[in-house]
Amino acid sequence: MSFKFCFLGTGTSQGVPLIGVDYPDDFLNDPKNNRLRPSIYIHTDQTSLVVDTGPEFRLQMLREKIRWLDAVLITHAHADHIMGMDDCRRFCDLRPSKTLPVYAIQESMDLLRKIFFYAFREGPHPAGYFVPEPHIVNSEFQIGDLTIRPQLLDHIYITSCGYLFIQNGIKKLAYLTDCKYISDQVFEEVREVEVAVLDGLRLRPHPTHMNLDEALVAADRIRAKQTYLTHLTHEYNHHVHQAQISQHHPTVQLAWDGLWVEIS
Repeated sequence: MSFKFCFLGTGTSQGVPLIGVDYPDDFLNDPKNNRLRPSIYIHTDQTSLVVDTGPEFRLQMLREKIRWLDAVLITHAHADHIMGMDDCRRFCDLRPSKTLPVYAIQESMDLLRKIFFYAFREGPHPAGYFVPEPHIVNSEFQIGDLTIRPQLLDHIYITSCGYLFIQNGIKKLAYLTDCKYISDQVFEEVREVEVAVLDGLRLRPHPTHMNLDEALVAADRIRAKQTYLTHLTHEYNHHVHQAQISQHHPTVQLAWDGLWVEIS
């Protein structure tokens, strides 16, 4: 059974490059240092879904030639993770039901209903509008051939929801972004997953995100076959810092926009 995913974006909330910052030419000439806001696309034989819809969502869909979605999963309702959601209207148009399932924990769904008040309401909706089909996440759920287990994460001022994707009984992917702390329960749940994706915001400590050292400690505890770090600021020069990380953590990589990962 096939399982692959794409990093649609790997940047922090402001993206990379930042507005008003002058960068050396060699930094921006490396495409792996150009980072849109963070999200992933997952594709299997039966299922196509995205986790989060950042501000560049439309451009990311066009770049990867994505023409169908079965669902949208939301980690939390910060702007860099949801502000492209209205562009899901096109996927509604393509679906016979003209609606698109959206999954989120209660806290996030309440915020989505306020921000996208014109969509999260009783119909009818005019033709061409975004019409979400809301699903509150509070336990394991199924989409196509994927069993999905929510993983609550401490993002300090808000709760973020990571997701563990299981296919045919195998823990394929743990997507744990936007968190400062991971609970022992979550560590136990995702341990020895095939691939882990972790928040690794920057080199220096941050009050609401894991920095590089904290992400590496988390990676050691999870013991995934492969770990990728995402939600990266411009403190990371990809090739420089990847070389440093690989010396002591050969299974940990800095993710980059457009990276496809296939999990056998």
